[in-house]
Amino acid sequence: MTLQPLIPFGIALLLALPAASQQRAPVIGYVFPAGGRQGTEFDVTVGGAYLTGTAAARCSGAGVSAEVLKHFKPLIGARERSIRDLLKAEREKLKNEKAPPKFARDEDLLTRIAERAGITADEVAAYREGVMQKRDPKHQLNPQLVERVTCRVKVSPEALPGKREIRLLTPNGLSNPIAFHVGVLPEVMETEPNDKPAPAAATPVRFPAVINGRILPGDMDCFALDARKGMMLTVAVAARELIPYLADAVPGWFQANLMLVDSKEREIAFSDDFGYRPDPLLCVTIPADGRYTLRIRDSICRGREDFVYRLTLGEMPCLTEQFPLGGQLNTKVAVRVSGWNLPERTISVEAGGTPGLRNIGLQPPALGFVQFEANRFPEFSEGGADPAAKSPLELTFPCTVNGIIGKSGEHDVFALRLRQGTTVVAEIRARRLGSPLDSMLRITAADAKLIASNDDSDDPAAGLETHHADSRCSFTAATDGVYQFHVSDAQGKGSSAHTYRLTLAPPQPGFDLRMVPSSLNGRAGAMVPVTAQVLRHDGFTGEVALRLKDAPPGFALAGATVPAGADSVRLTVKLPNEASAAPVPLVIEGFARIGDADVVRTAVPAEDRMQAFFYRHLVPAEELLAYVMKSRGDLRRPATLARWVNFRPACEAGVVIPAGGTATLSLPGLSAMANNRPLSFSLNSPPPGISMETRNTGNTTEFVFRADPAKTQPGPLGNLIVNVFATVQPRPTEGKPVRKGQPILVASLPAIPCKIVPPPPR
Repeated sequence: MTLQPLIPFGIALLLALPAASQQRAPVIGYVFPAGGRQGTEFDVTVGGAYLTGTAAARCSGAGVSAEVLKHFKPLIGARERSIRDLLKAEREKLKNEKAPPKFARDEDLLTRIAERAGITADEVAAYREGVMQKRDPKHQLNPQLVERVTCRVKVSPEALPGKREIRLLTPNGLSNPIAFHVGVLPEVMETEPNDKPAPAAATPVRFPAVINGRILPGDMDCFALDARKGMMLTVAVAARELIPYLADAVPGWFQANLMLVDSKEREIAFSDDFGYRPDPLLCVTIPADGRYTLRIRDSICRGREDFVYRLTLGEMPCLTEQFPLGGQLNTKVAVRVSGWNLPERTISVEAGGTPGLRNIGLQPPALGFVQFEANRFPEFSEGGADPAAKSPLELTFPCTVNGIIGKSGEHDVFALRLRQGTTVVAEIRARRLGSPLDSMLRITAADAKLIASNDDSDDPAAGLETHHADSRCSFTAATDGVYQFHVSDAQGKGSSAHTYRLTLAPPQPGFDLRMVPSSLNGRAGAMVPVTAQVLRHDGFTGEVALRLKDAPPGFALAGATVPAGADSVRLTVKLPNEASAAPVPLVIEGFARIGDADVVRTAVPAEDRMQAFFYRHLVPAEELLAYVMKSRGDLRRPATLARWVNFRPACEAGVVIPAGGTATLSLPGLSAMANNRPLSFSLNSPPPGISMETRNTGNTTEFVFRADPAKTQPGPLGNLIVNVFATVQPRPTEGKPVRKGQPILVASLPAIPCKIVPPPPR
């Protein structure tokens, strides 16, 4: 029996690759411009890292396509130093010539010697741009954004307006998604320099239009507008909306501010937010005919290539308020809306289908949309009163009440008659539905004794919220009687926009599901780690089984169970044995038995994003995509693939580790050298208290897992992911010491379920 077929298919496949091909998957940080108009064709720049060899771009939704034109990567590291040394040597030669040509700049001299020195045209261009960036204080080298891909985007006239996602496809996988918008207004690109405050120096703009720009370090963009007296102008910025989180910037996004000044530099209007939303909105009545200057900058004068914005400007309608925020299923609800250039009116909403949130858009180019939540409980409209009122509105149980904190200092009171032993979950949904209300919820008994209260309750499902301002609490009625529910704004604020929905209902155990990341990359036949996040609510602690829904042939899950009580699990996705020509959409479902019902939830793909060096958020994506890259070598023979079936169950059987003890998993064939490269293994993000050692016994590798009794508790622990590394020896360089070999990640084993049990009795 030969050694190679015994190596698990996913490992053997990747070990057959040359070390140079084992590179990181692409990461993109911005697209500029971040959108375009229906029926147009234009170029965009996508910035990020690890973008070499980008072959295609994928746009979500119908009617938008992108063609890759070129890739730029600056010269850094050894190659840049080598070219600098060549230029230095060439200048020394020129000093000895009787009539040396004059080259004031290195980039000019580089052009002269490029062909003779073996420097490519791309390297010359990269060196030139690197020199220019170092001279320009507005360009700062950021390793996350150093590479650029230029794409030509075509937007069909029939493409629906709204948000899309763009991803890049490279030889090393599919990138993360980045937001891209389809619009209906004319699009304008900012023209630098446009950072002078004087109206004569600003970029002139005819509106209505969408202005595409970005703020570089210390930058301020200025746009000149000719406006008439009485115009009701709307100016809306999309910046944080495009790139919601920056890991290395405080507060964690581009915090834009807007200012409108007249020809005499007098401030007409200013905004650095809209309610609680970071992106600013200006709604202003023009006081006189004349030329005005609109200025946009970062609030603390930062800037970078990914400080991208889209600024919508014109006399278009803008929705700013609505009431109510939802209604009961299978009813018709009259929603009152108001805003700018939008006379107060009523929109009729059919609350059909299933419970949940839906956005009801206005006709483009109007800004804003109705956020409407459908629920199955009976609905009440606000009848709350001040605590001094004699008769607060009495509700029935269960129900949802729609209310408004209409002025500063106001609070609403509702009464509910309960029997002893009844458990009530009281939850306010306001901020999550677009309201500025920062709710405070207090529950009192008939004698005014405080039973429960809550200001803010975190909701991990609301990945775009940084201030979880909605309230939630529960209690069990100690006696028969009337209980009161007090709703107010924690900051004492109020307005016609401070709307809310208060739901009073029994506990509804359940869960939501997130799958991270939203782009899965691997070679044909490989195992790719992915994380399932279970967002539990109302006391549900049960096991959740995961499964692929209508997956193409060849895909399978390993370790696809979230243990009871666990909030997440690392599992692996088995990729098909044949490469895919394009990314493949996947749908993963979670299944659980809750009471007498089978509950199924579809996983929302998401990206785990860091905000401001610390906070983490699950940002939803539109698609979960898998890209299966080509395998290499002769490992795709049917006989080789068949052995995968025999190997995989050994990992899926899992390990049972006594607290304070060890458990061993034995796999044959892994002790061998693959392509003359020694293998090593390590745990990928192991649970606290779990460690691993490996040892070779003949032709078998033994994985010895140890559980620290001080850091582990008996019960299911989820899955263990073992990474496989091959040691690559660098090529020797004459005259230099031999460098040590570097371990290169080449694969992951199938997820290994792990359970902790009490130590055996002595």
